[in-house]
Amino acid sequence: MVEFKQATLIYNPIARRLQRGCQKKVAAIKEAVEGYGIHLEMAPTLRSLHATDLTRQALAAGTQLIIACGGDGTLNEIIGGLAGSPVPMLILPGGTANVLAKDLKIPKGFLSSLTLLTKGKIQRITLGKANSRYFSVMIGIGVDAAIAAAANPRVKKRVGQGAFWLAGLQQFFNYTFPAFEIHTPDRTYQGTFAVIARAKSYGGPIELVPQADLFSDRFDVCLFEKSGRLAYLRYIFFVFLRRHTRLPDVKCFSAASLKVTGPPETWAQADGELIGHPPLEISLERNALSLIIPS
Repeated sequence: MVEFKQATLIYNPIARRLQRGCQKKVAAIKEAVEGYGIHLEMAPTLRSLHATDLTRQALAAGTQLIIACGGDGTLNEIIGGLAGSPVPMLILPGGTANVLAKDLKIPKGFLSSLTLLTKGKIQRITLGKANSRYFSVMIGIGVDAAIAAAANPRVKKRVGQGAFWLAGLQQFFNYTFPAFEIHTPDRTYQGTFAVIARAKSYGGPIELVPQADLFSDRFDVCLFEKSGRLAYLRYIFFVFLRRHTRLPDVKCFSAASLKVTGPPETWAQADGELIGHPPLEISLERNALSLIIPS
């Protein structure tokens, strides 16, 4: 492992695992990092996309390591500023779902995660890119992005993933399941919900795209073709049984590049953060990010 002399902690003070006793937890992180002989600069996020700006400022100031503490949305913003740089990122899982950290098997505790400074390894990975937005884990098209749009931030702050279940219940009665198209170099698919994945984990115990591999040079896609509430109750049932990929109206395929087209009411999310509506040009940015992961 490379010896770091200077690092920057970029953290979201309202992330799920930092809300209570944030200053005490951040102070413990600082003490632990500096115990490894590393000078640590502190950079809390204050607004949407602030983490991207903070990352770029830290790189310009000569930081040798970005330590990211927050949820998948905060990590997504940091990656937006870090992509293409040789400076590595160490994840301290601080959010609600922590999908990227789970897929990488990063220890849950902040201080346990920091032991990767001596016990981990640096791994270069490929990122996805949707139009101009980088992502590490997934793009969701359709109902899950609509749920993310409907989730109340105040409820999310209080009950975590429960906010998404509440928003999902609301969308179950209100969502119209508009159809969209995914175009690969070989063919065109149509559906009402899709996950374009780089990693297996989706959230909690759910693996929507079990064949996905963060260290591959491809996207793995799970596309649900039917619309309507009864069809989605069936999908949910089979997802929890981990047998949804066997359904004839669920298509699983891989591609190195994709284009998504569809009506303006179709939402899209990247790593849990809303990115707007189709059209989307989705491509791979190879060897784009260095991560410190368990060895």
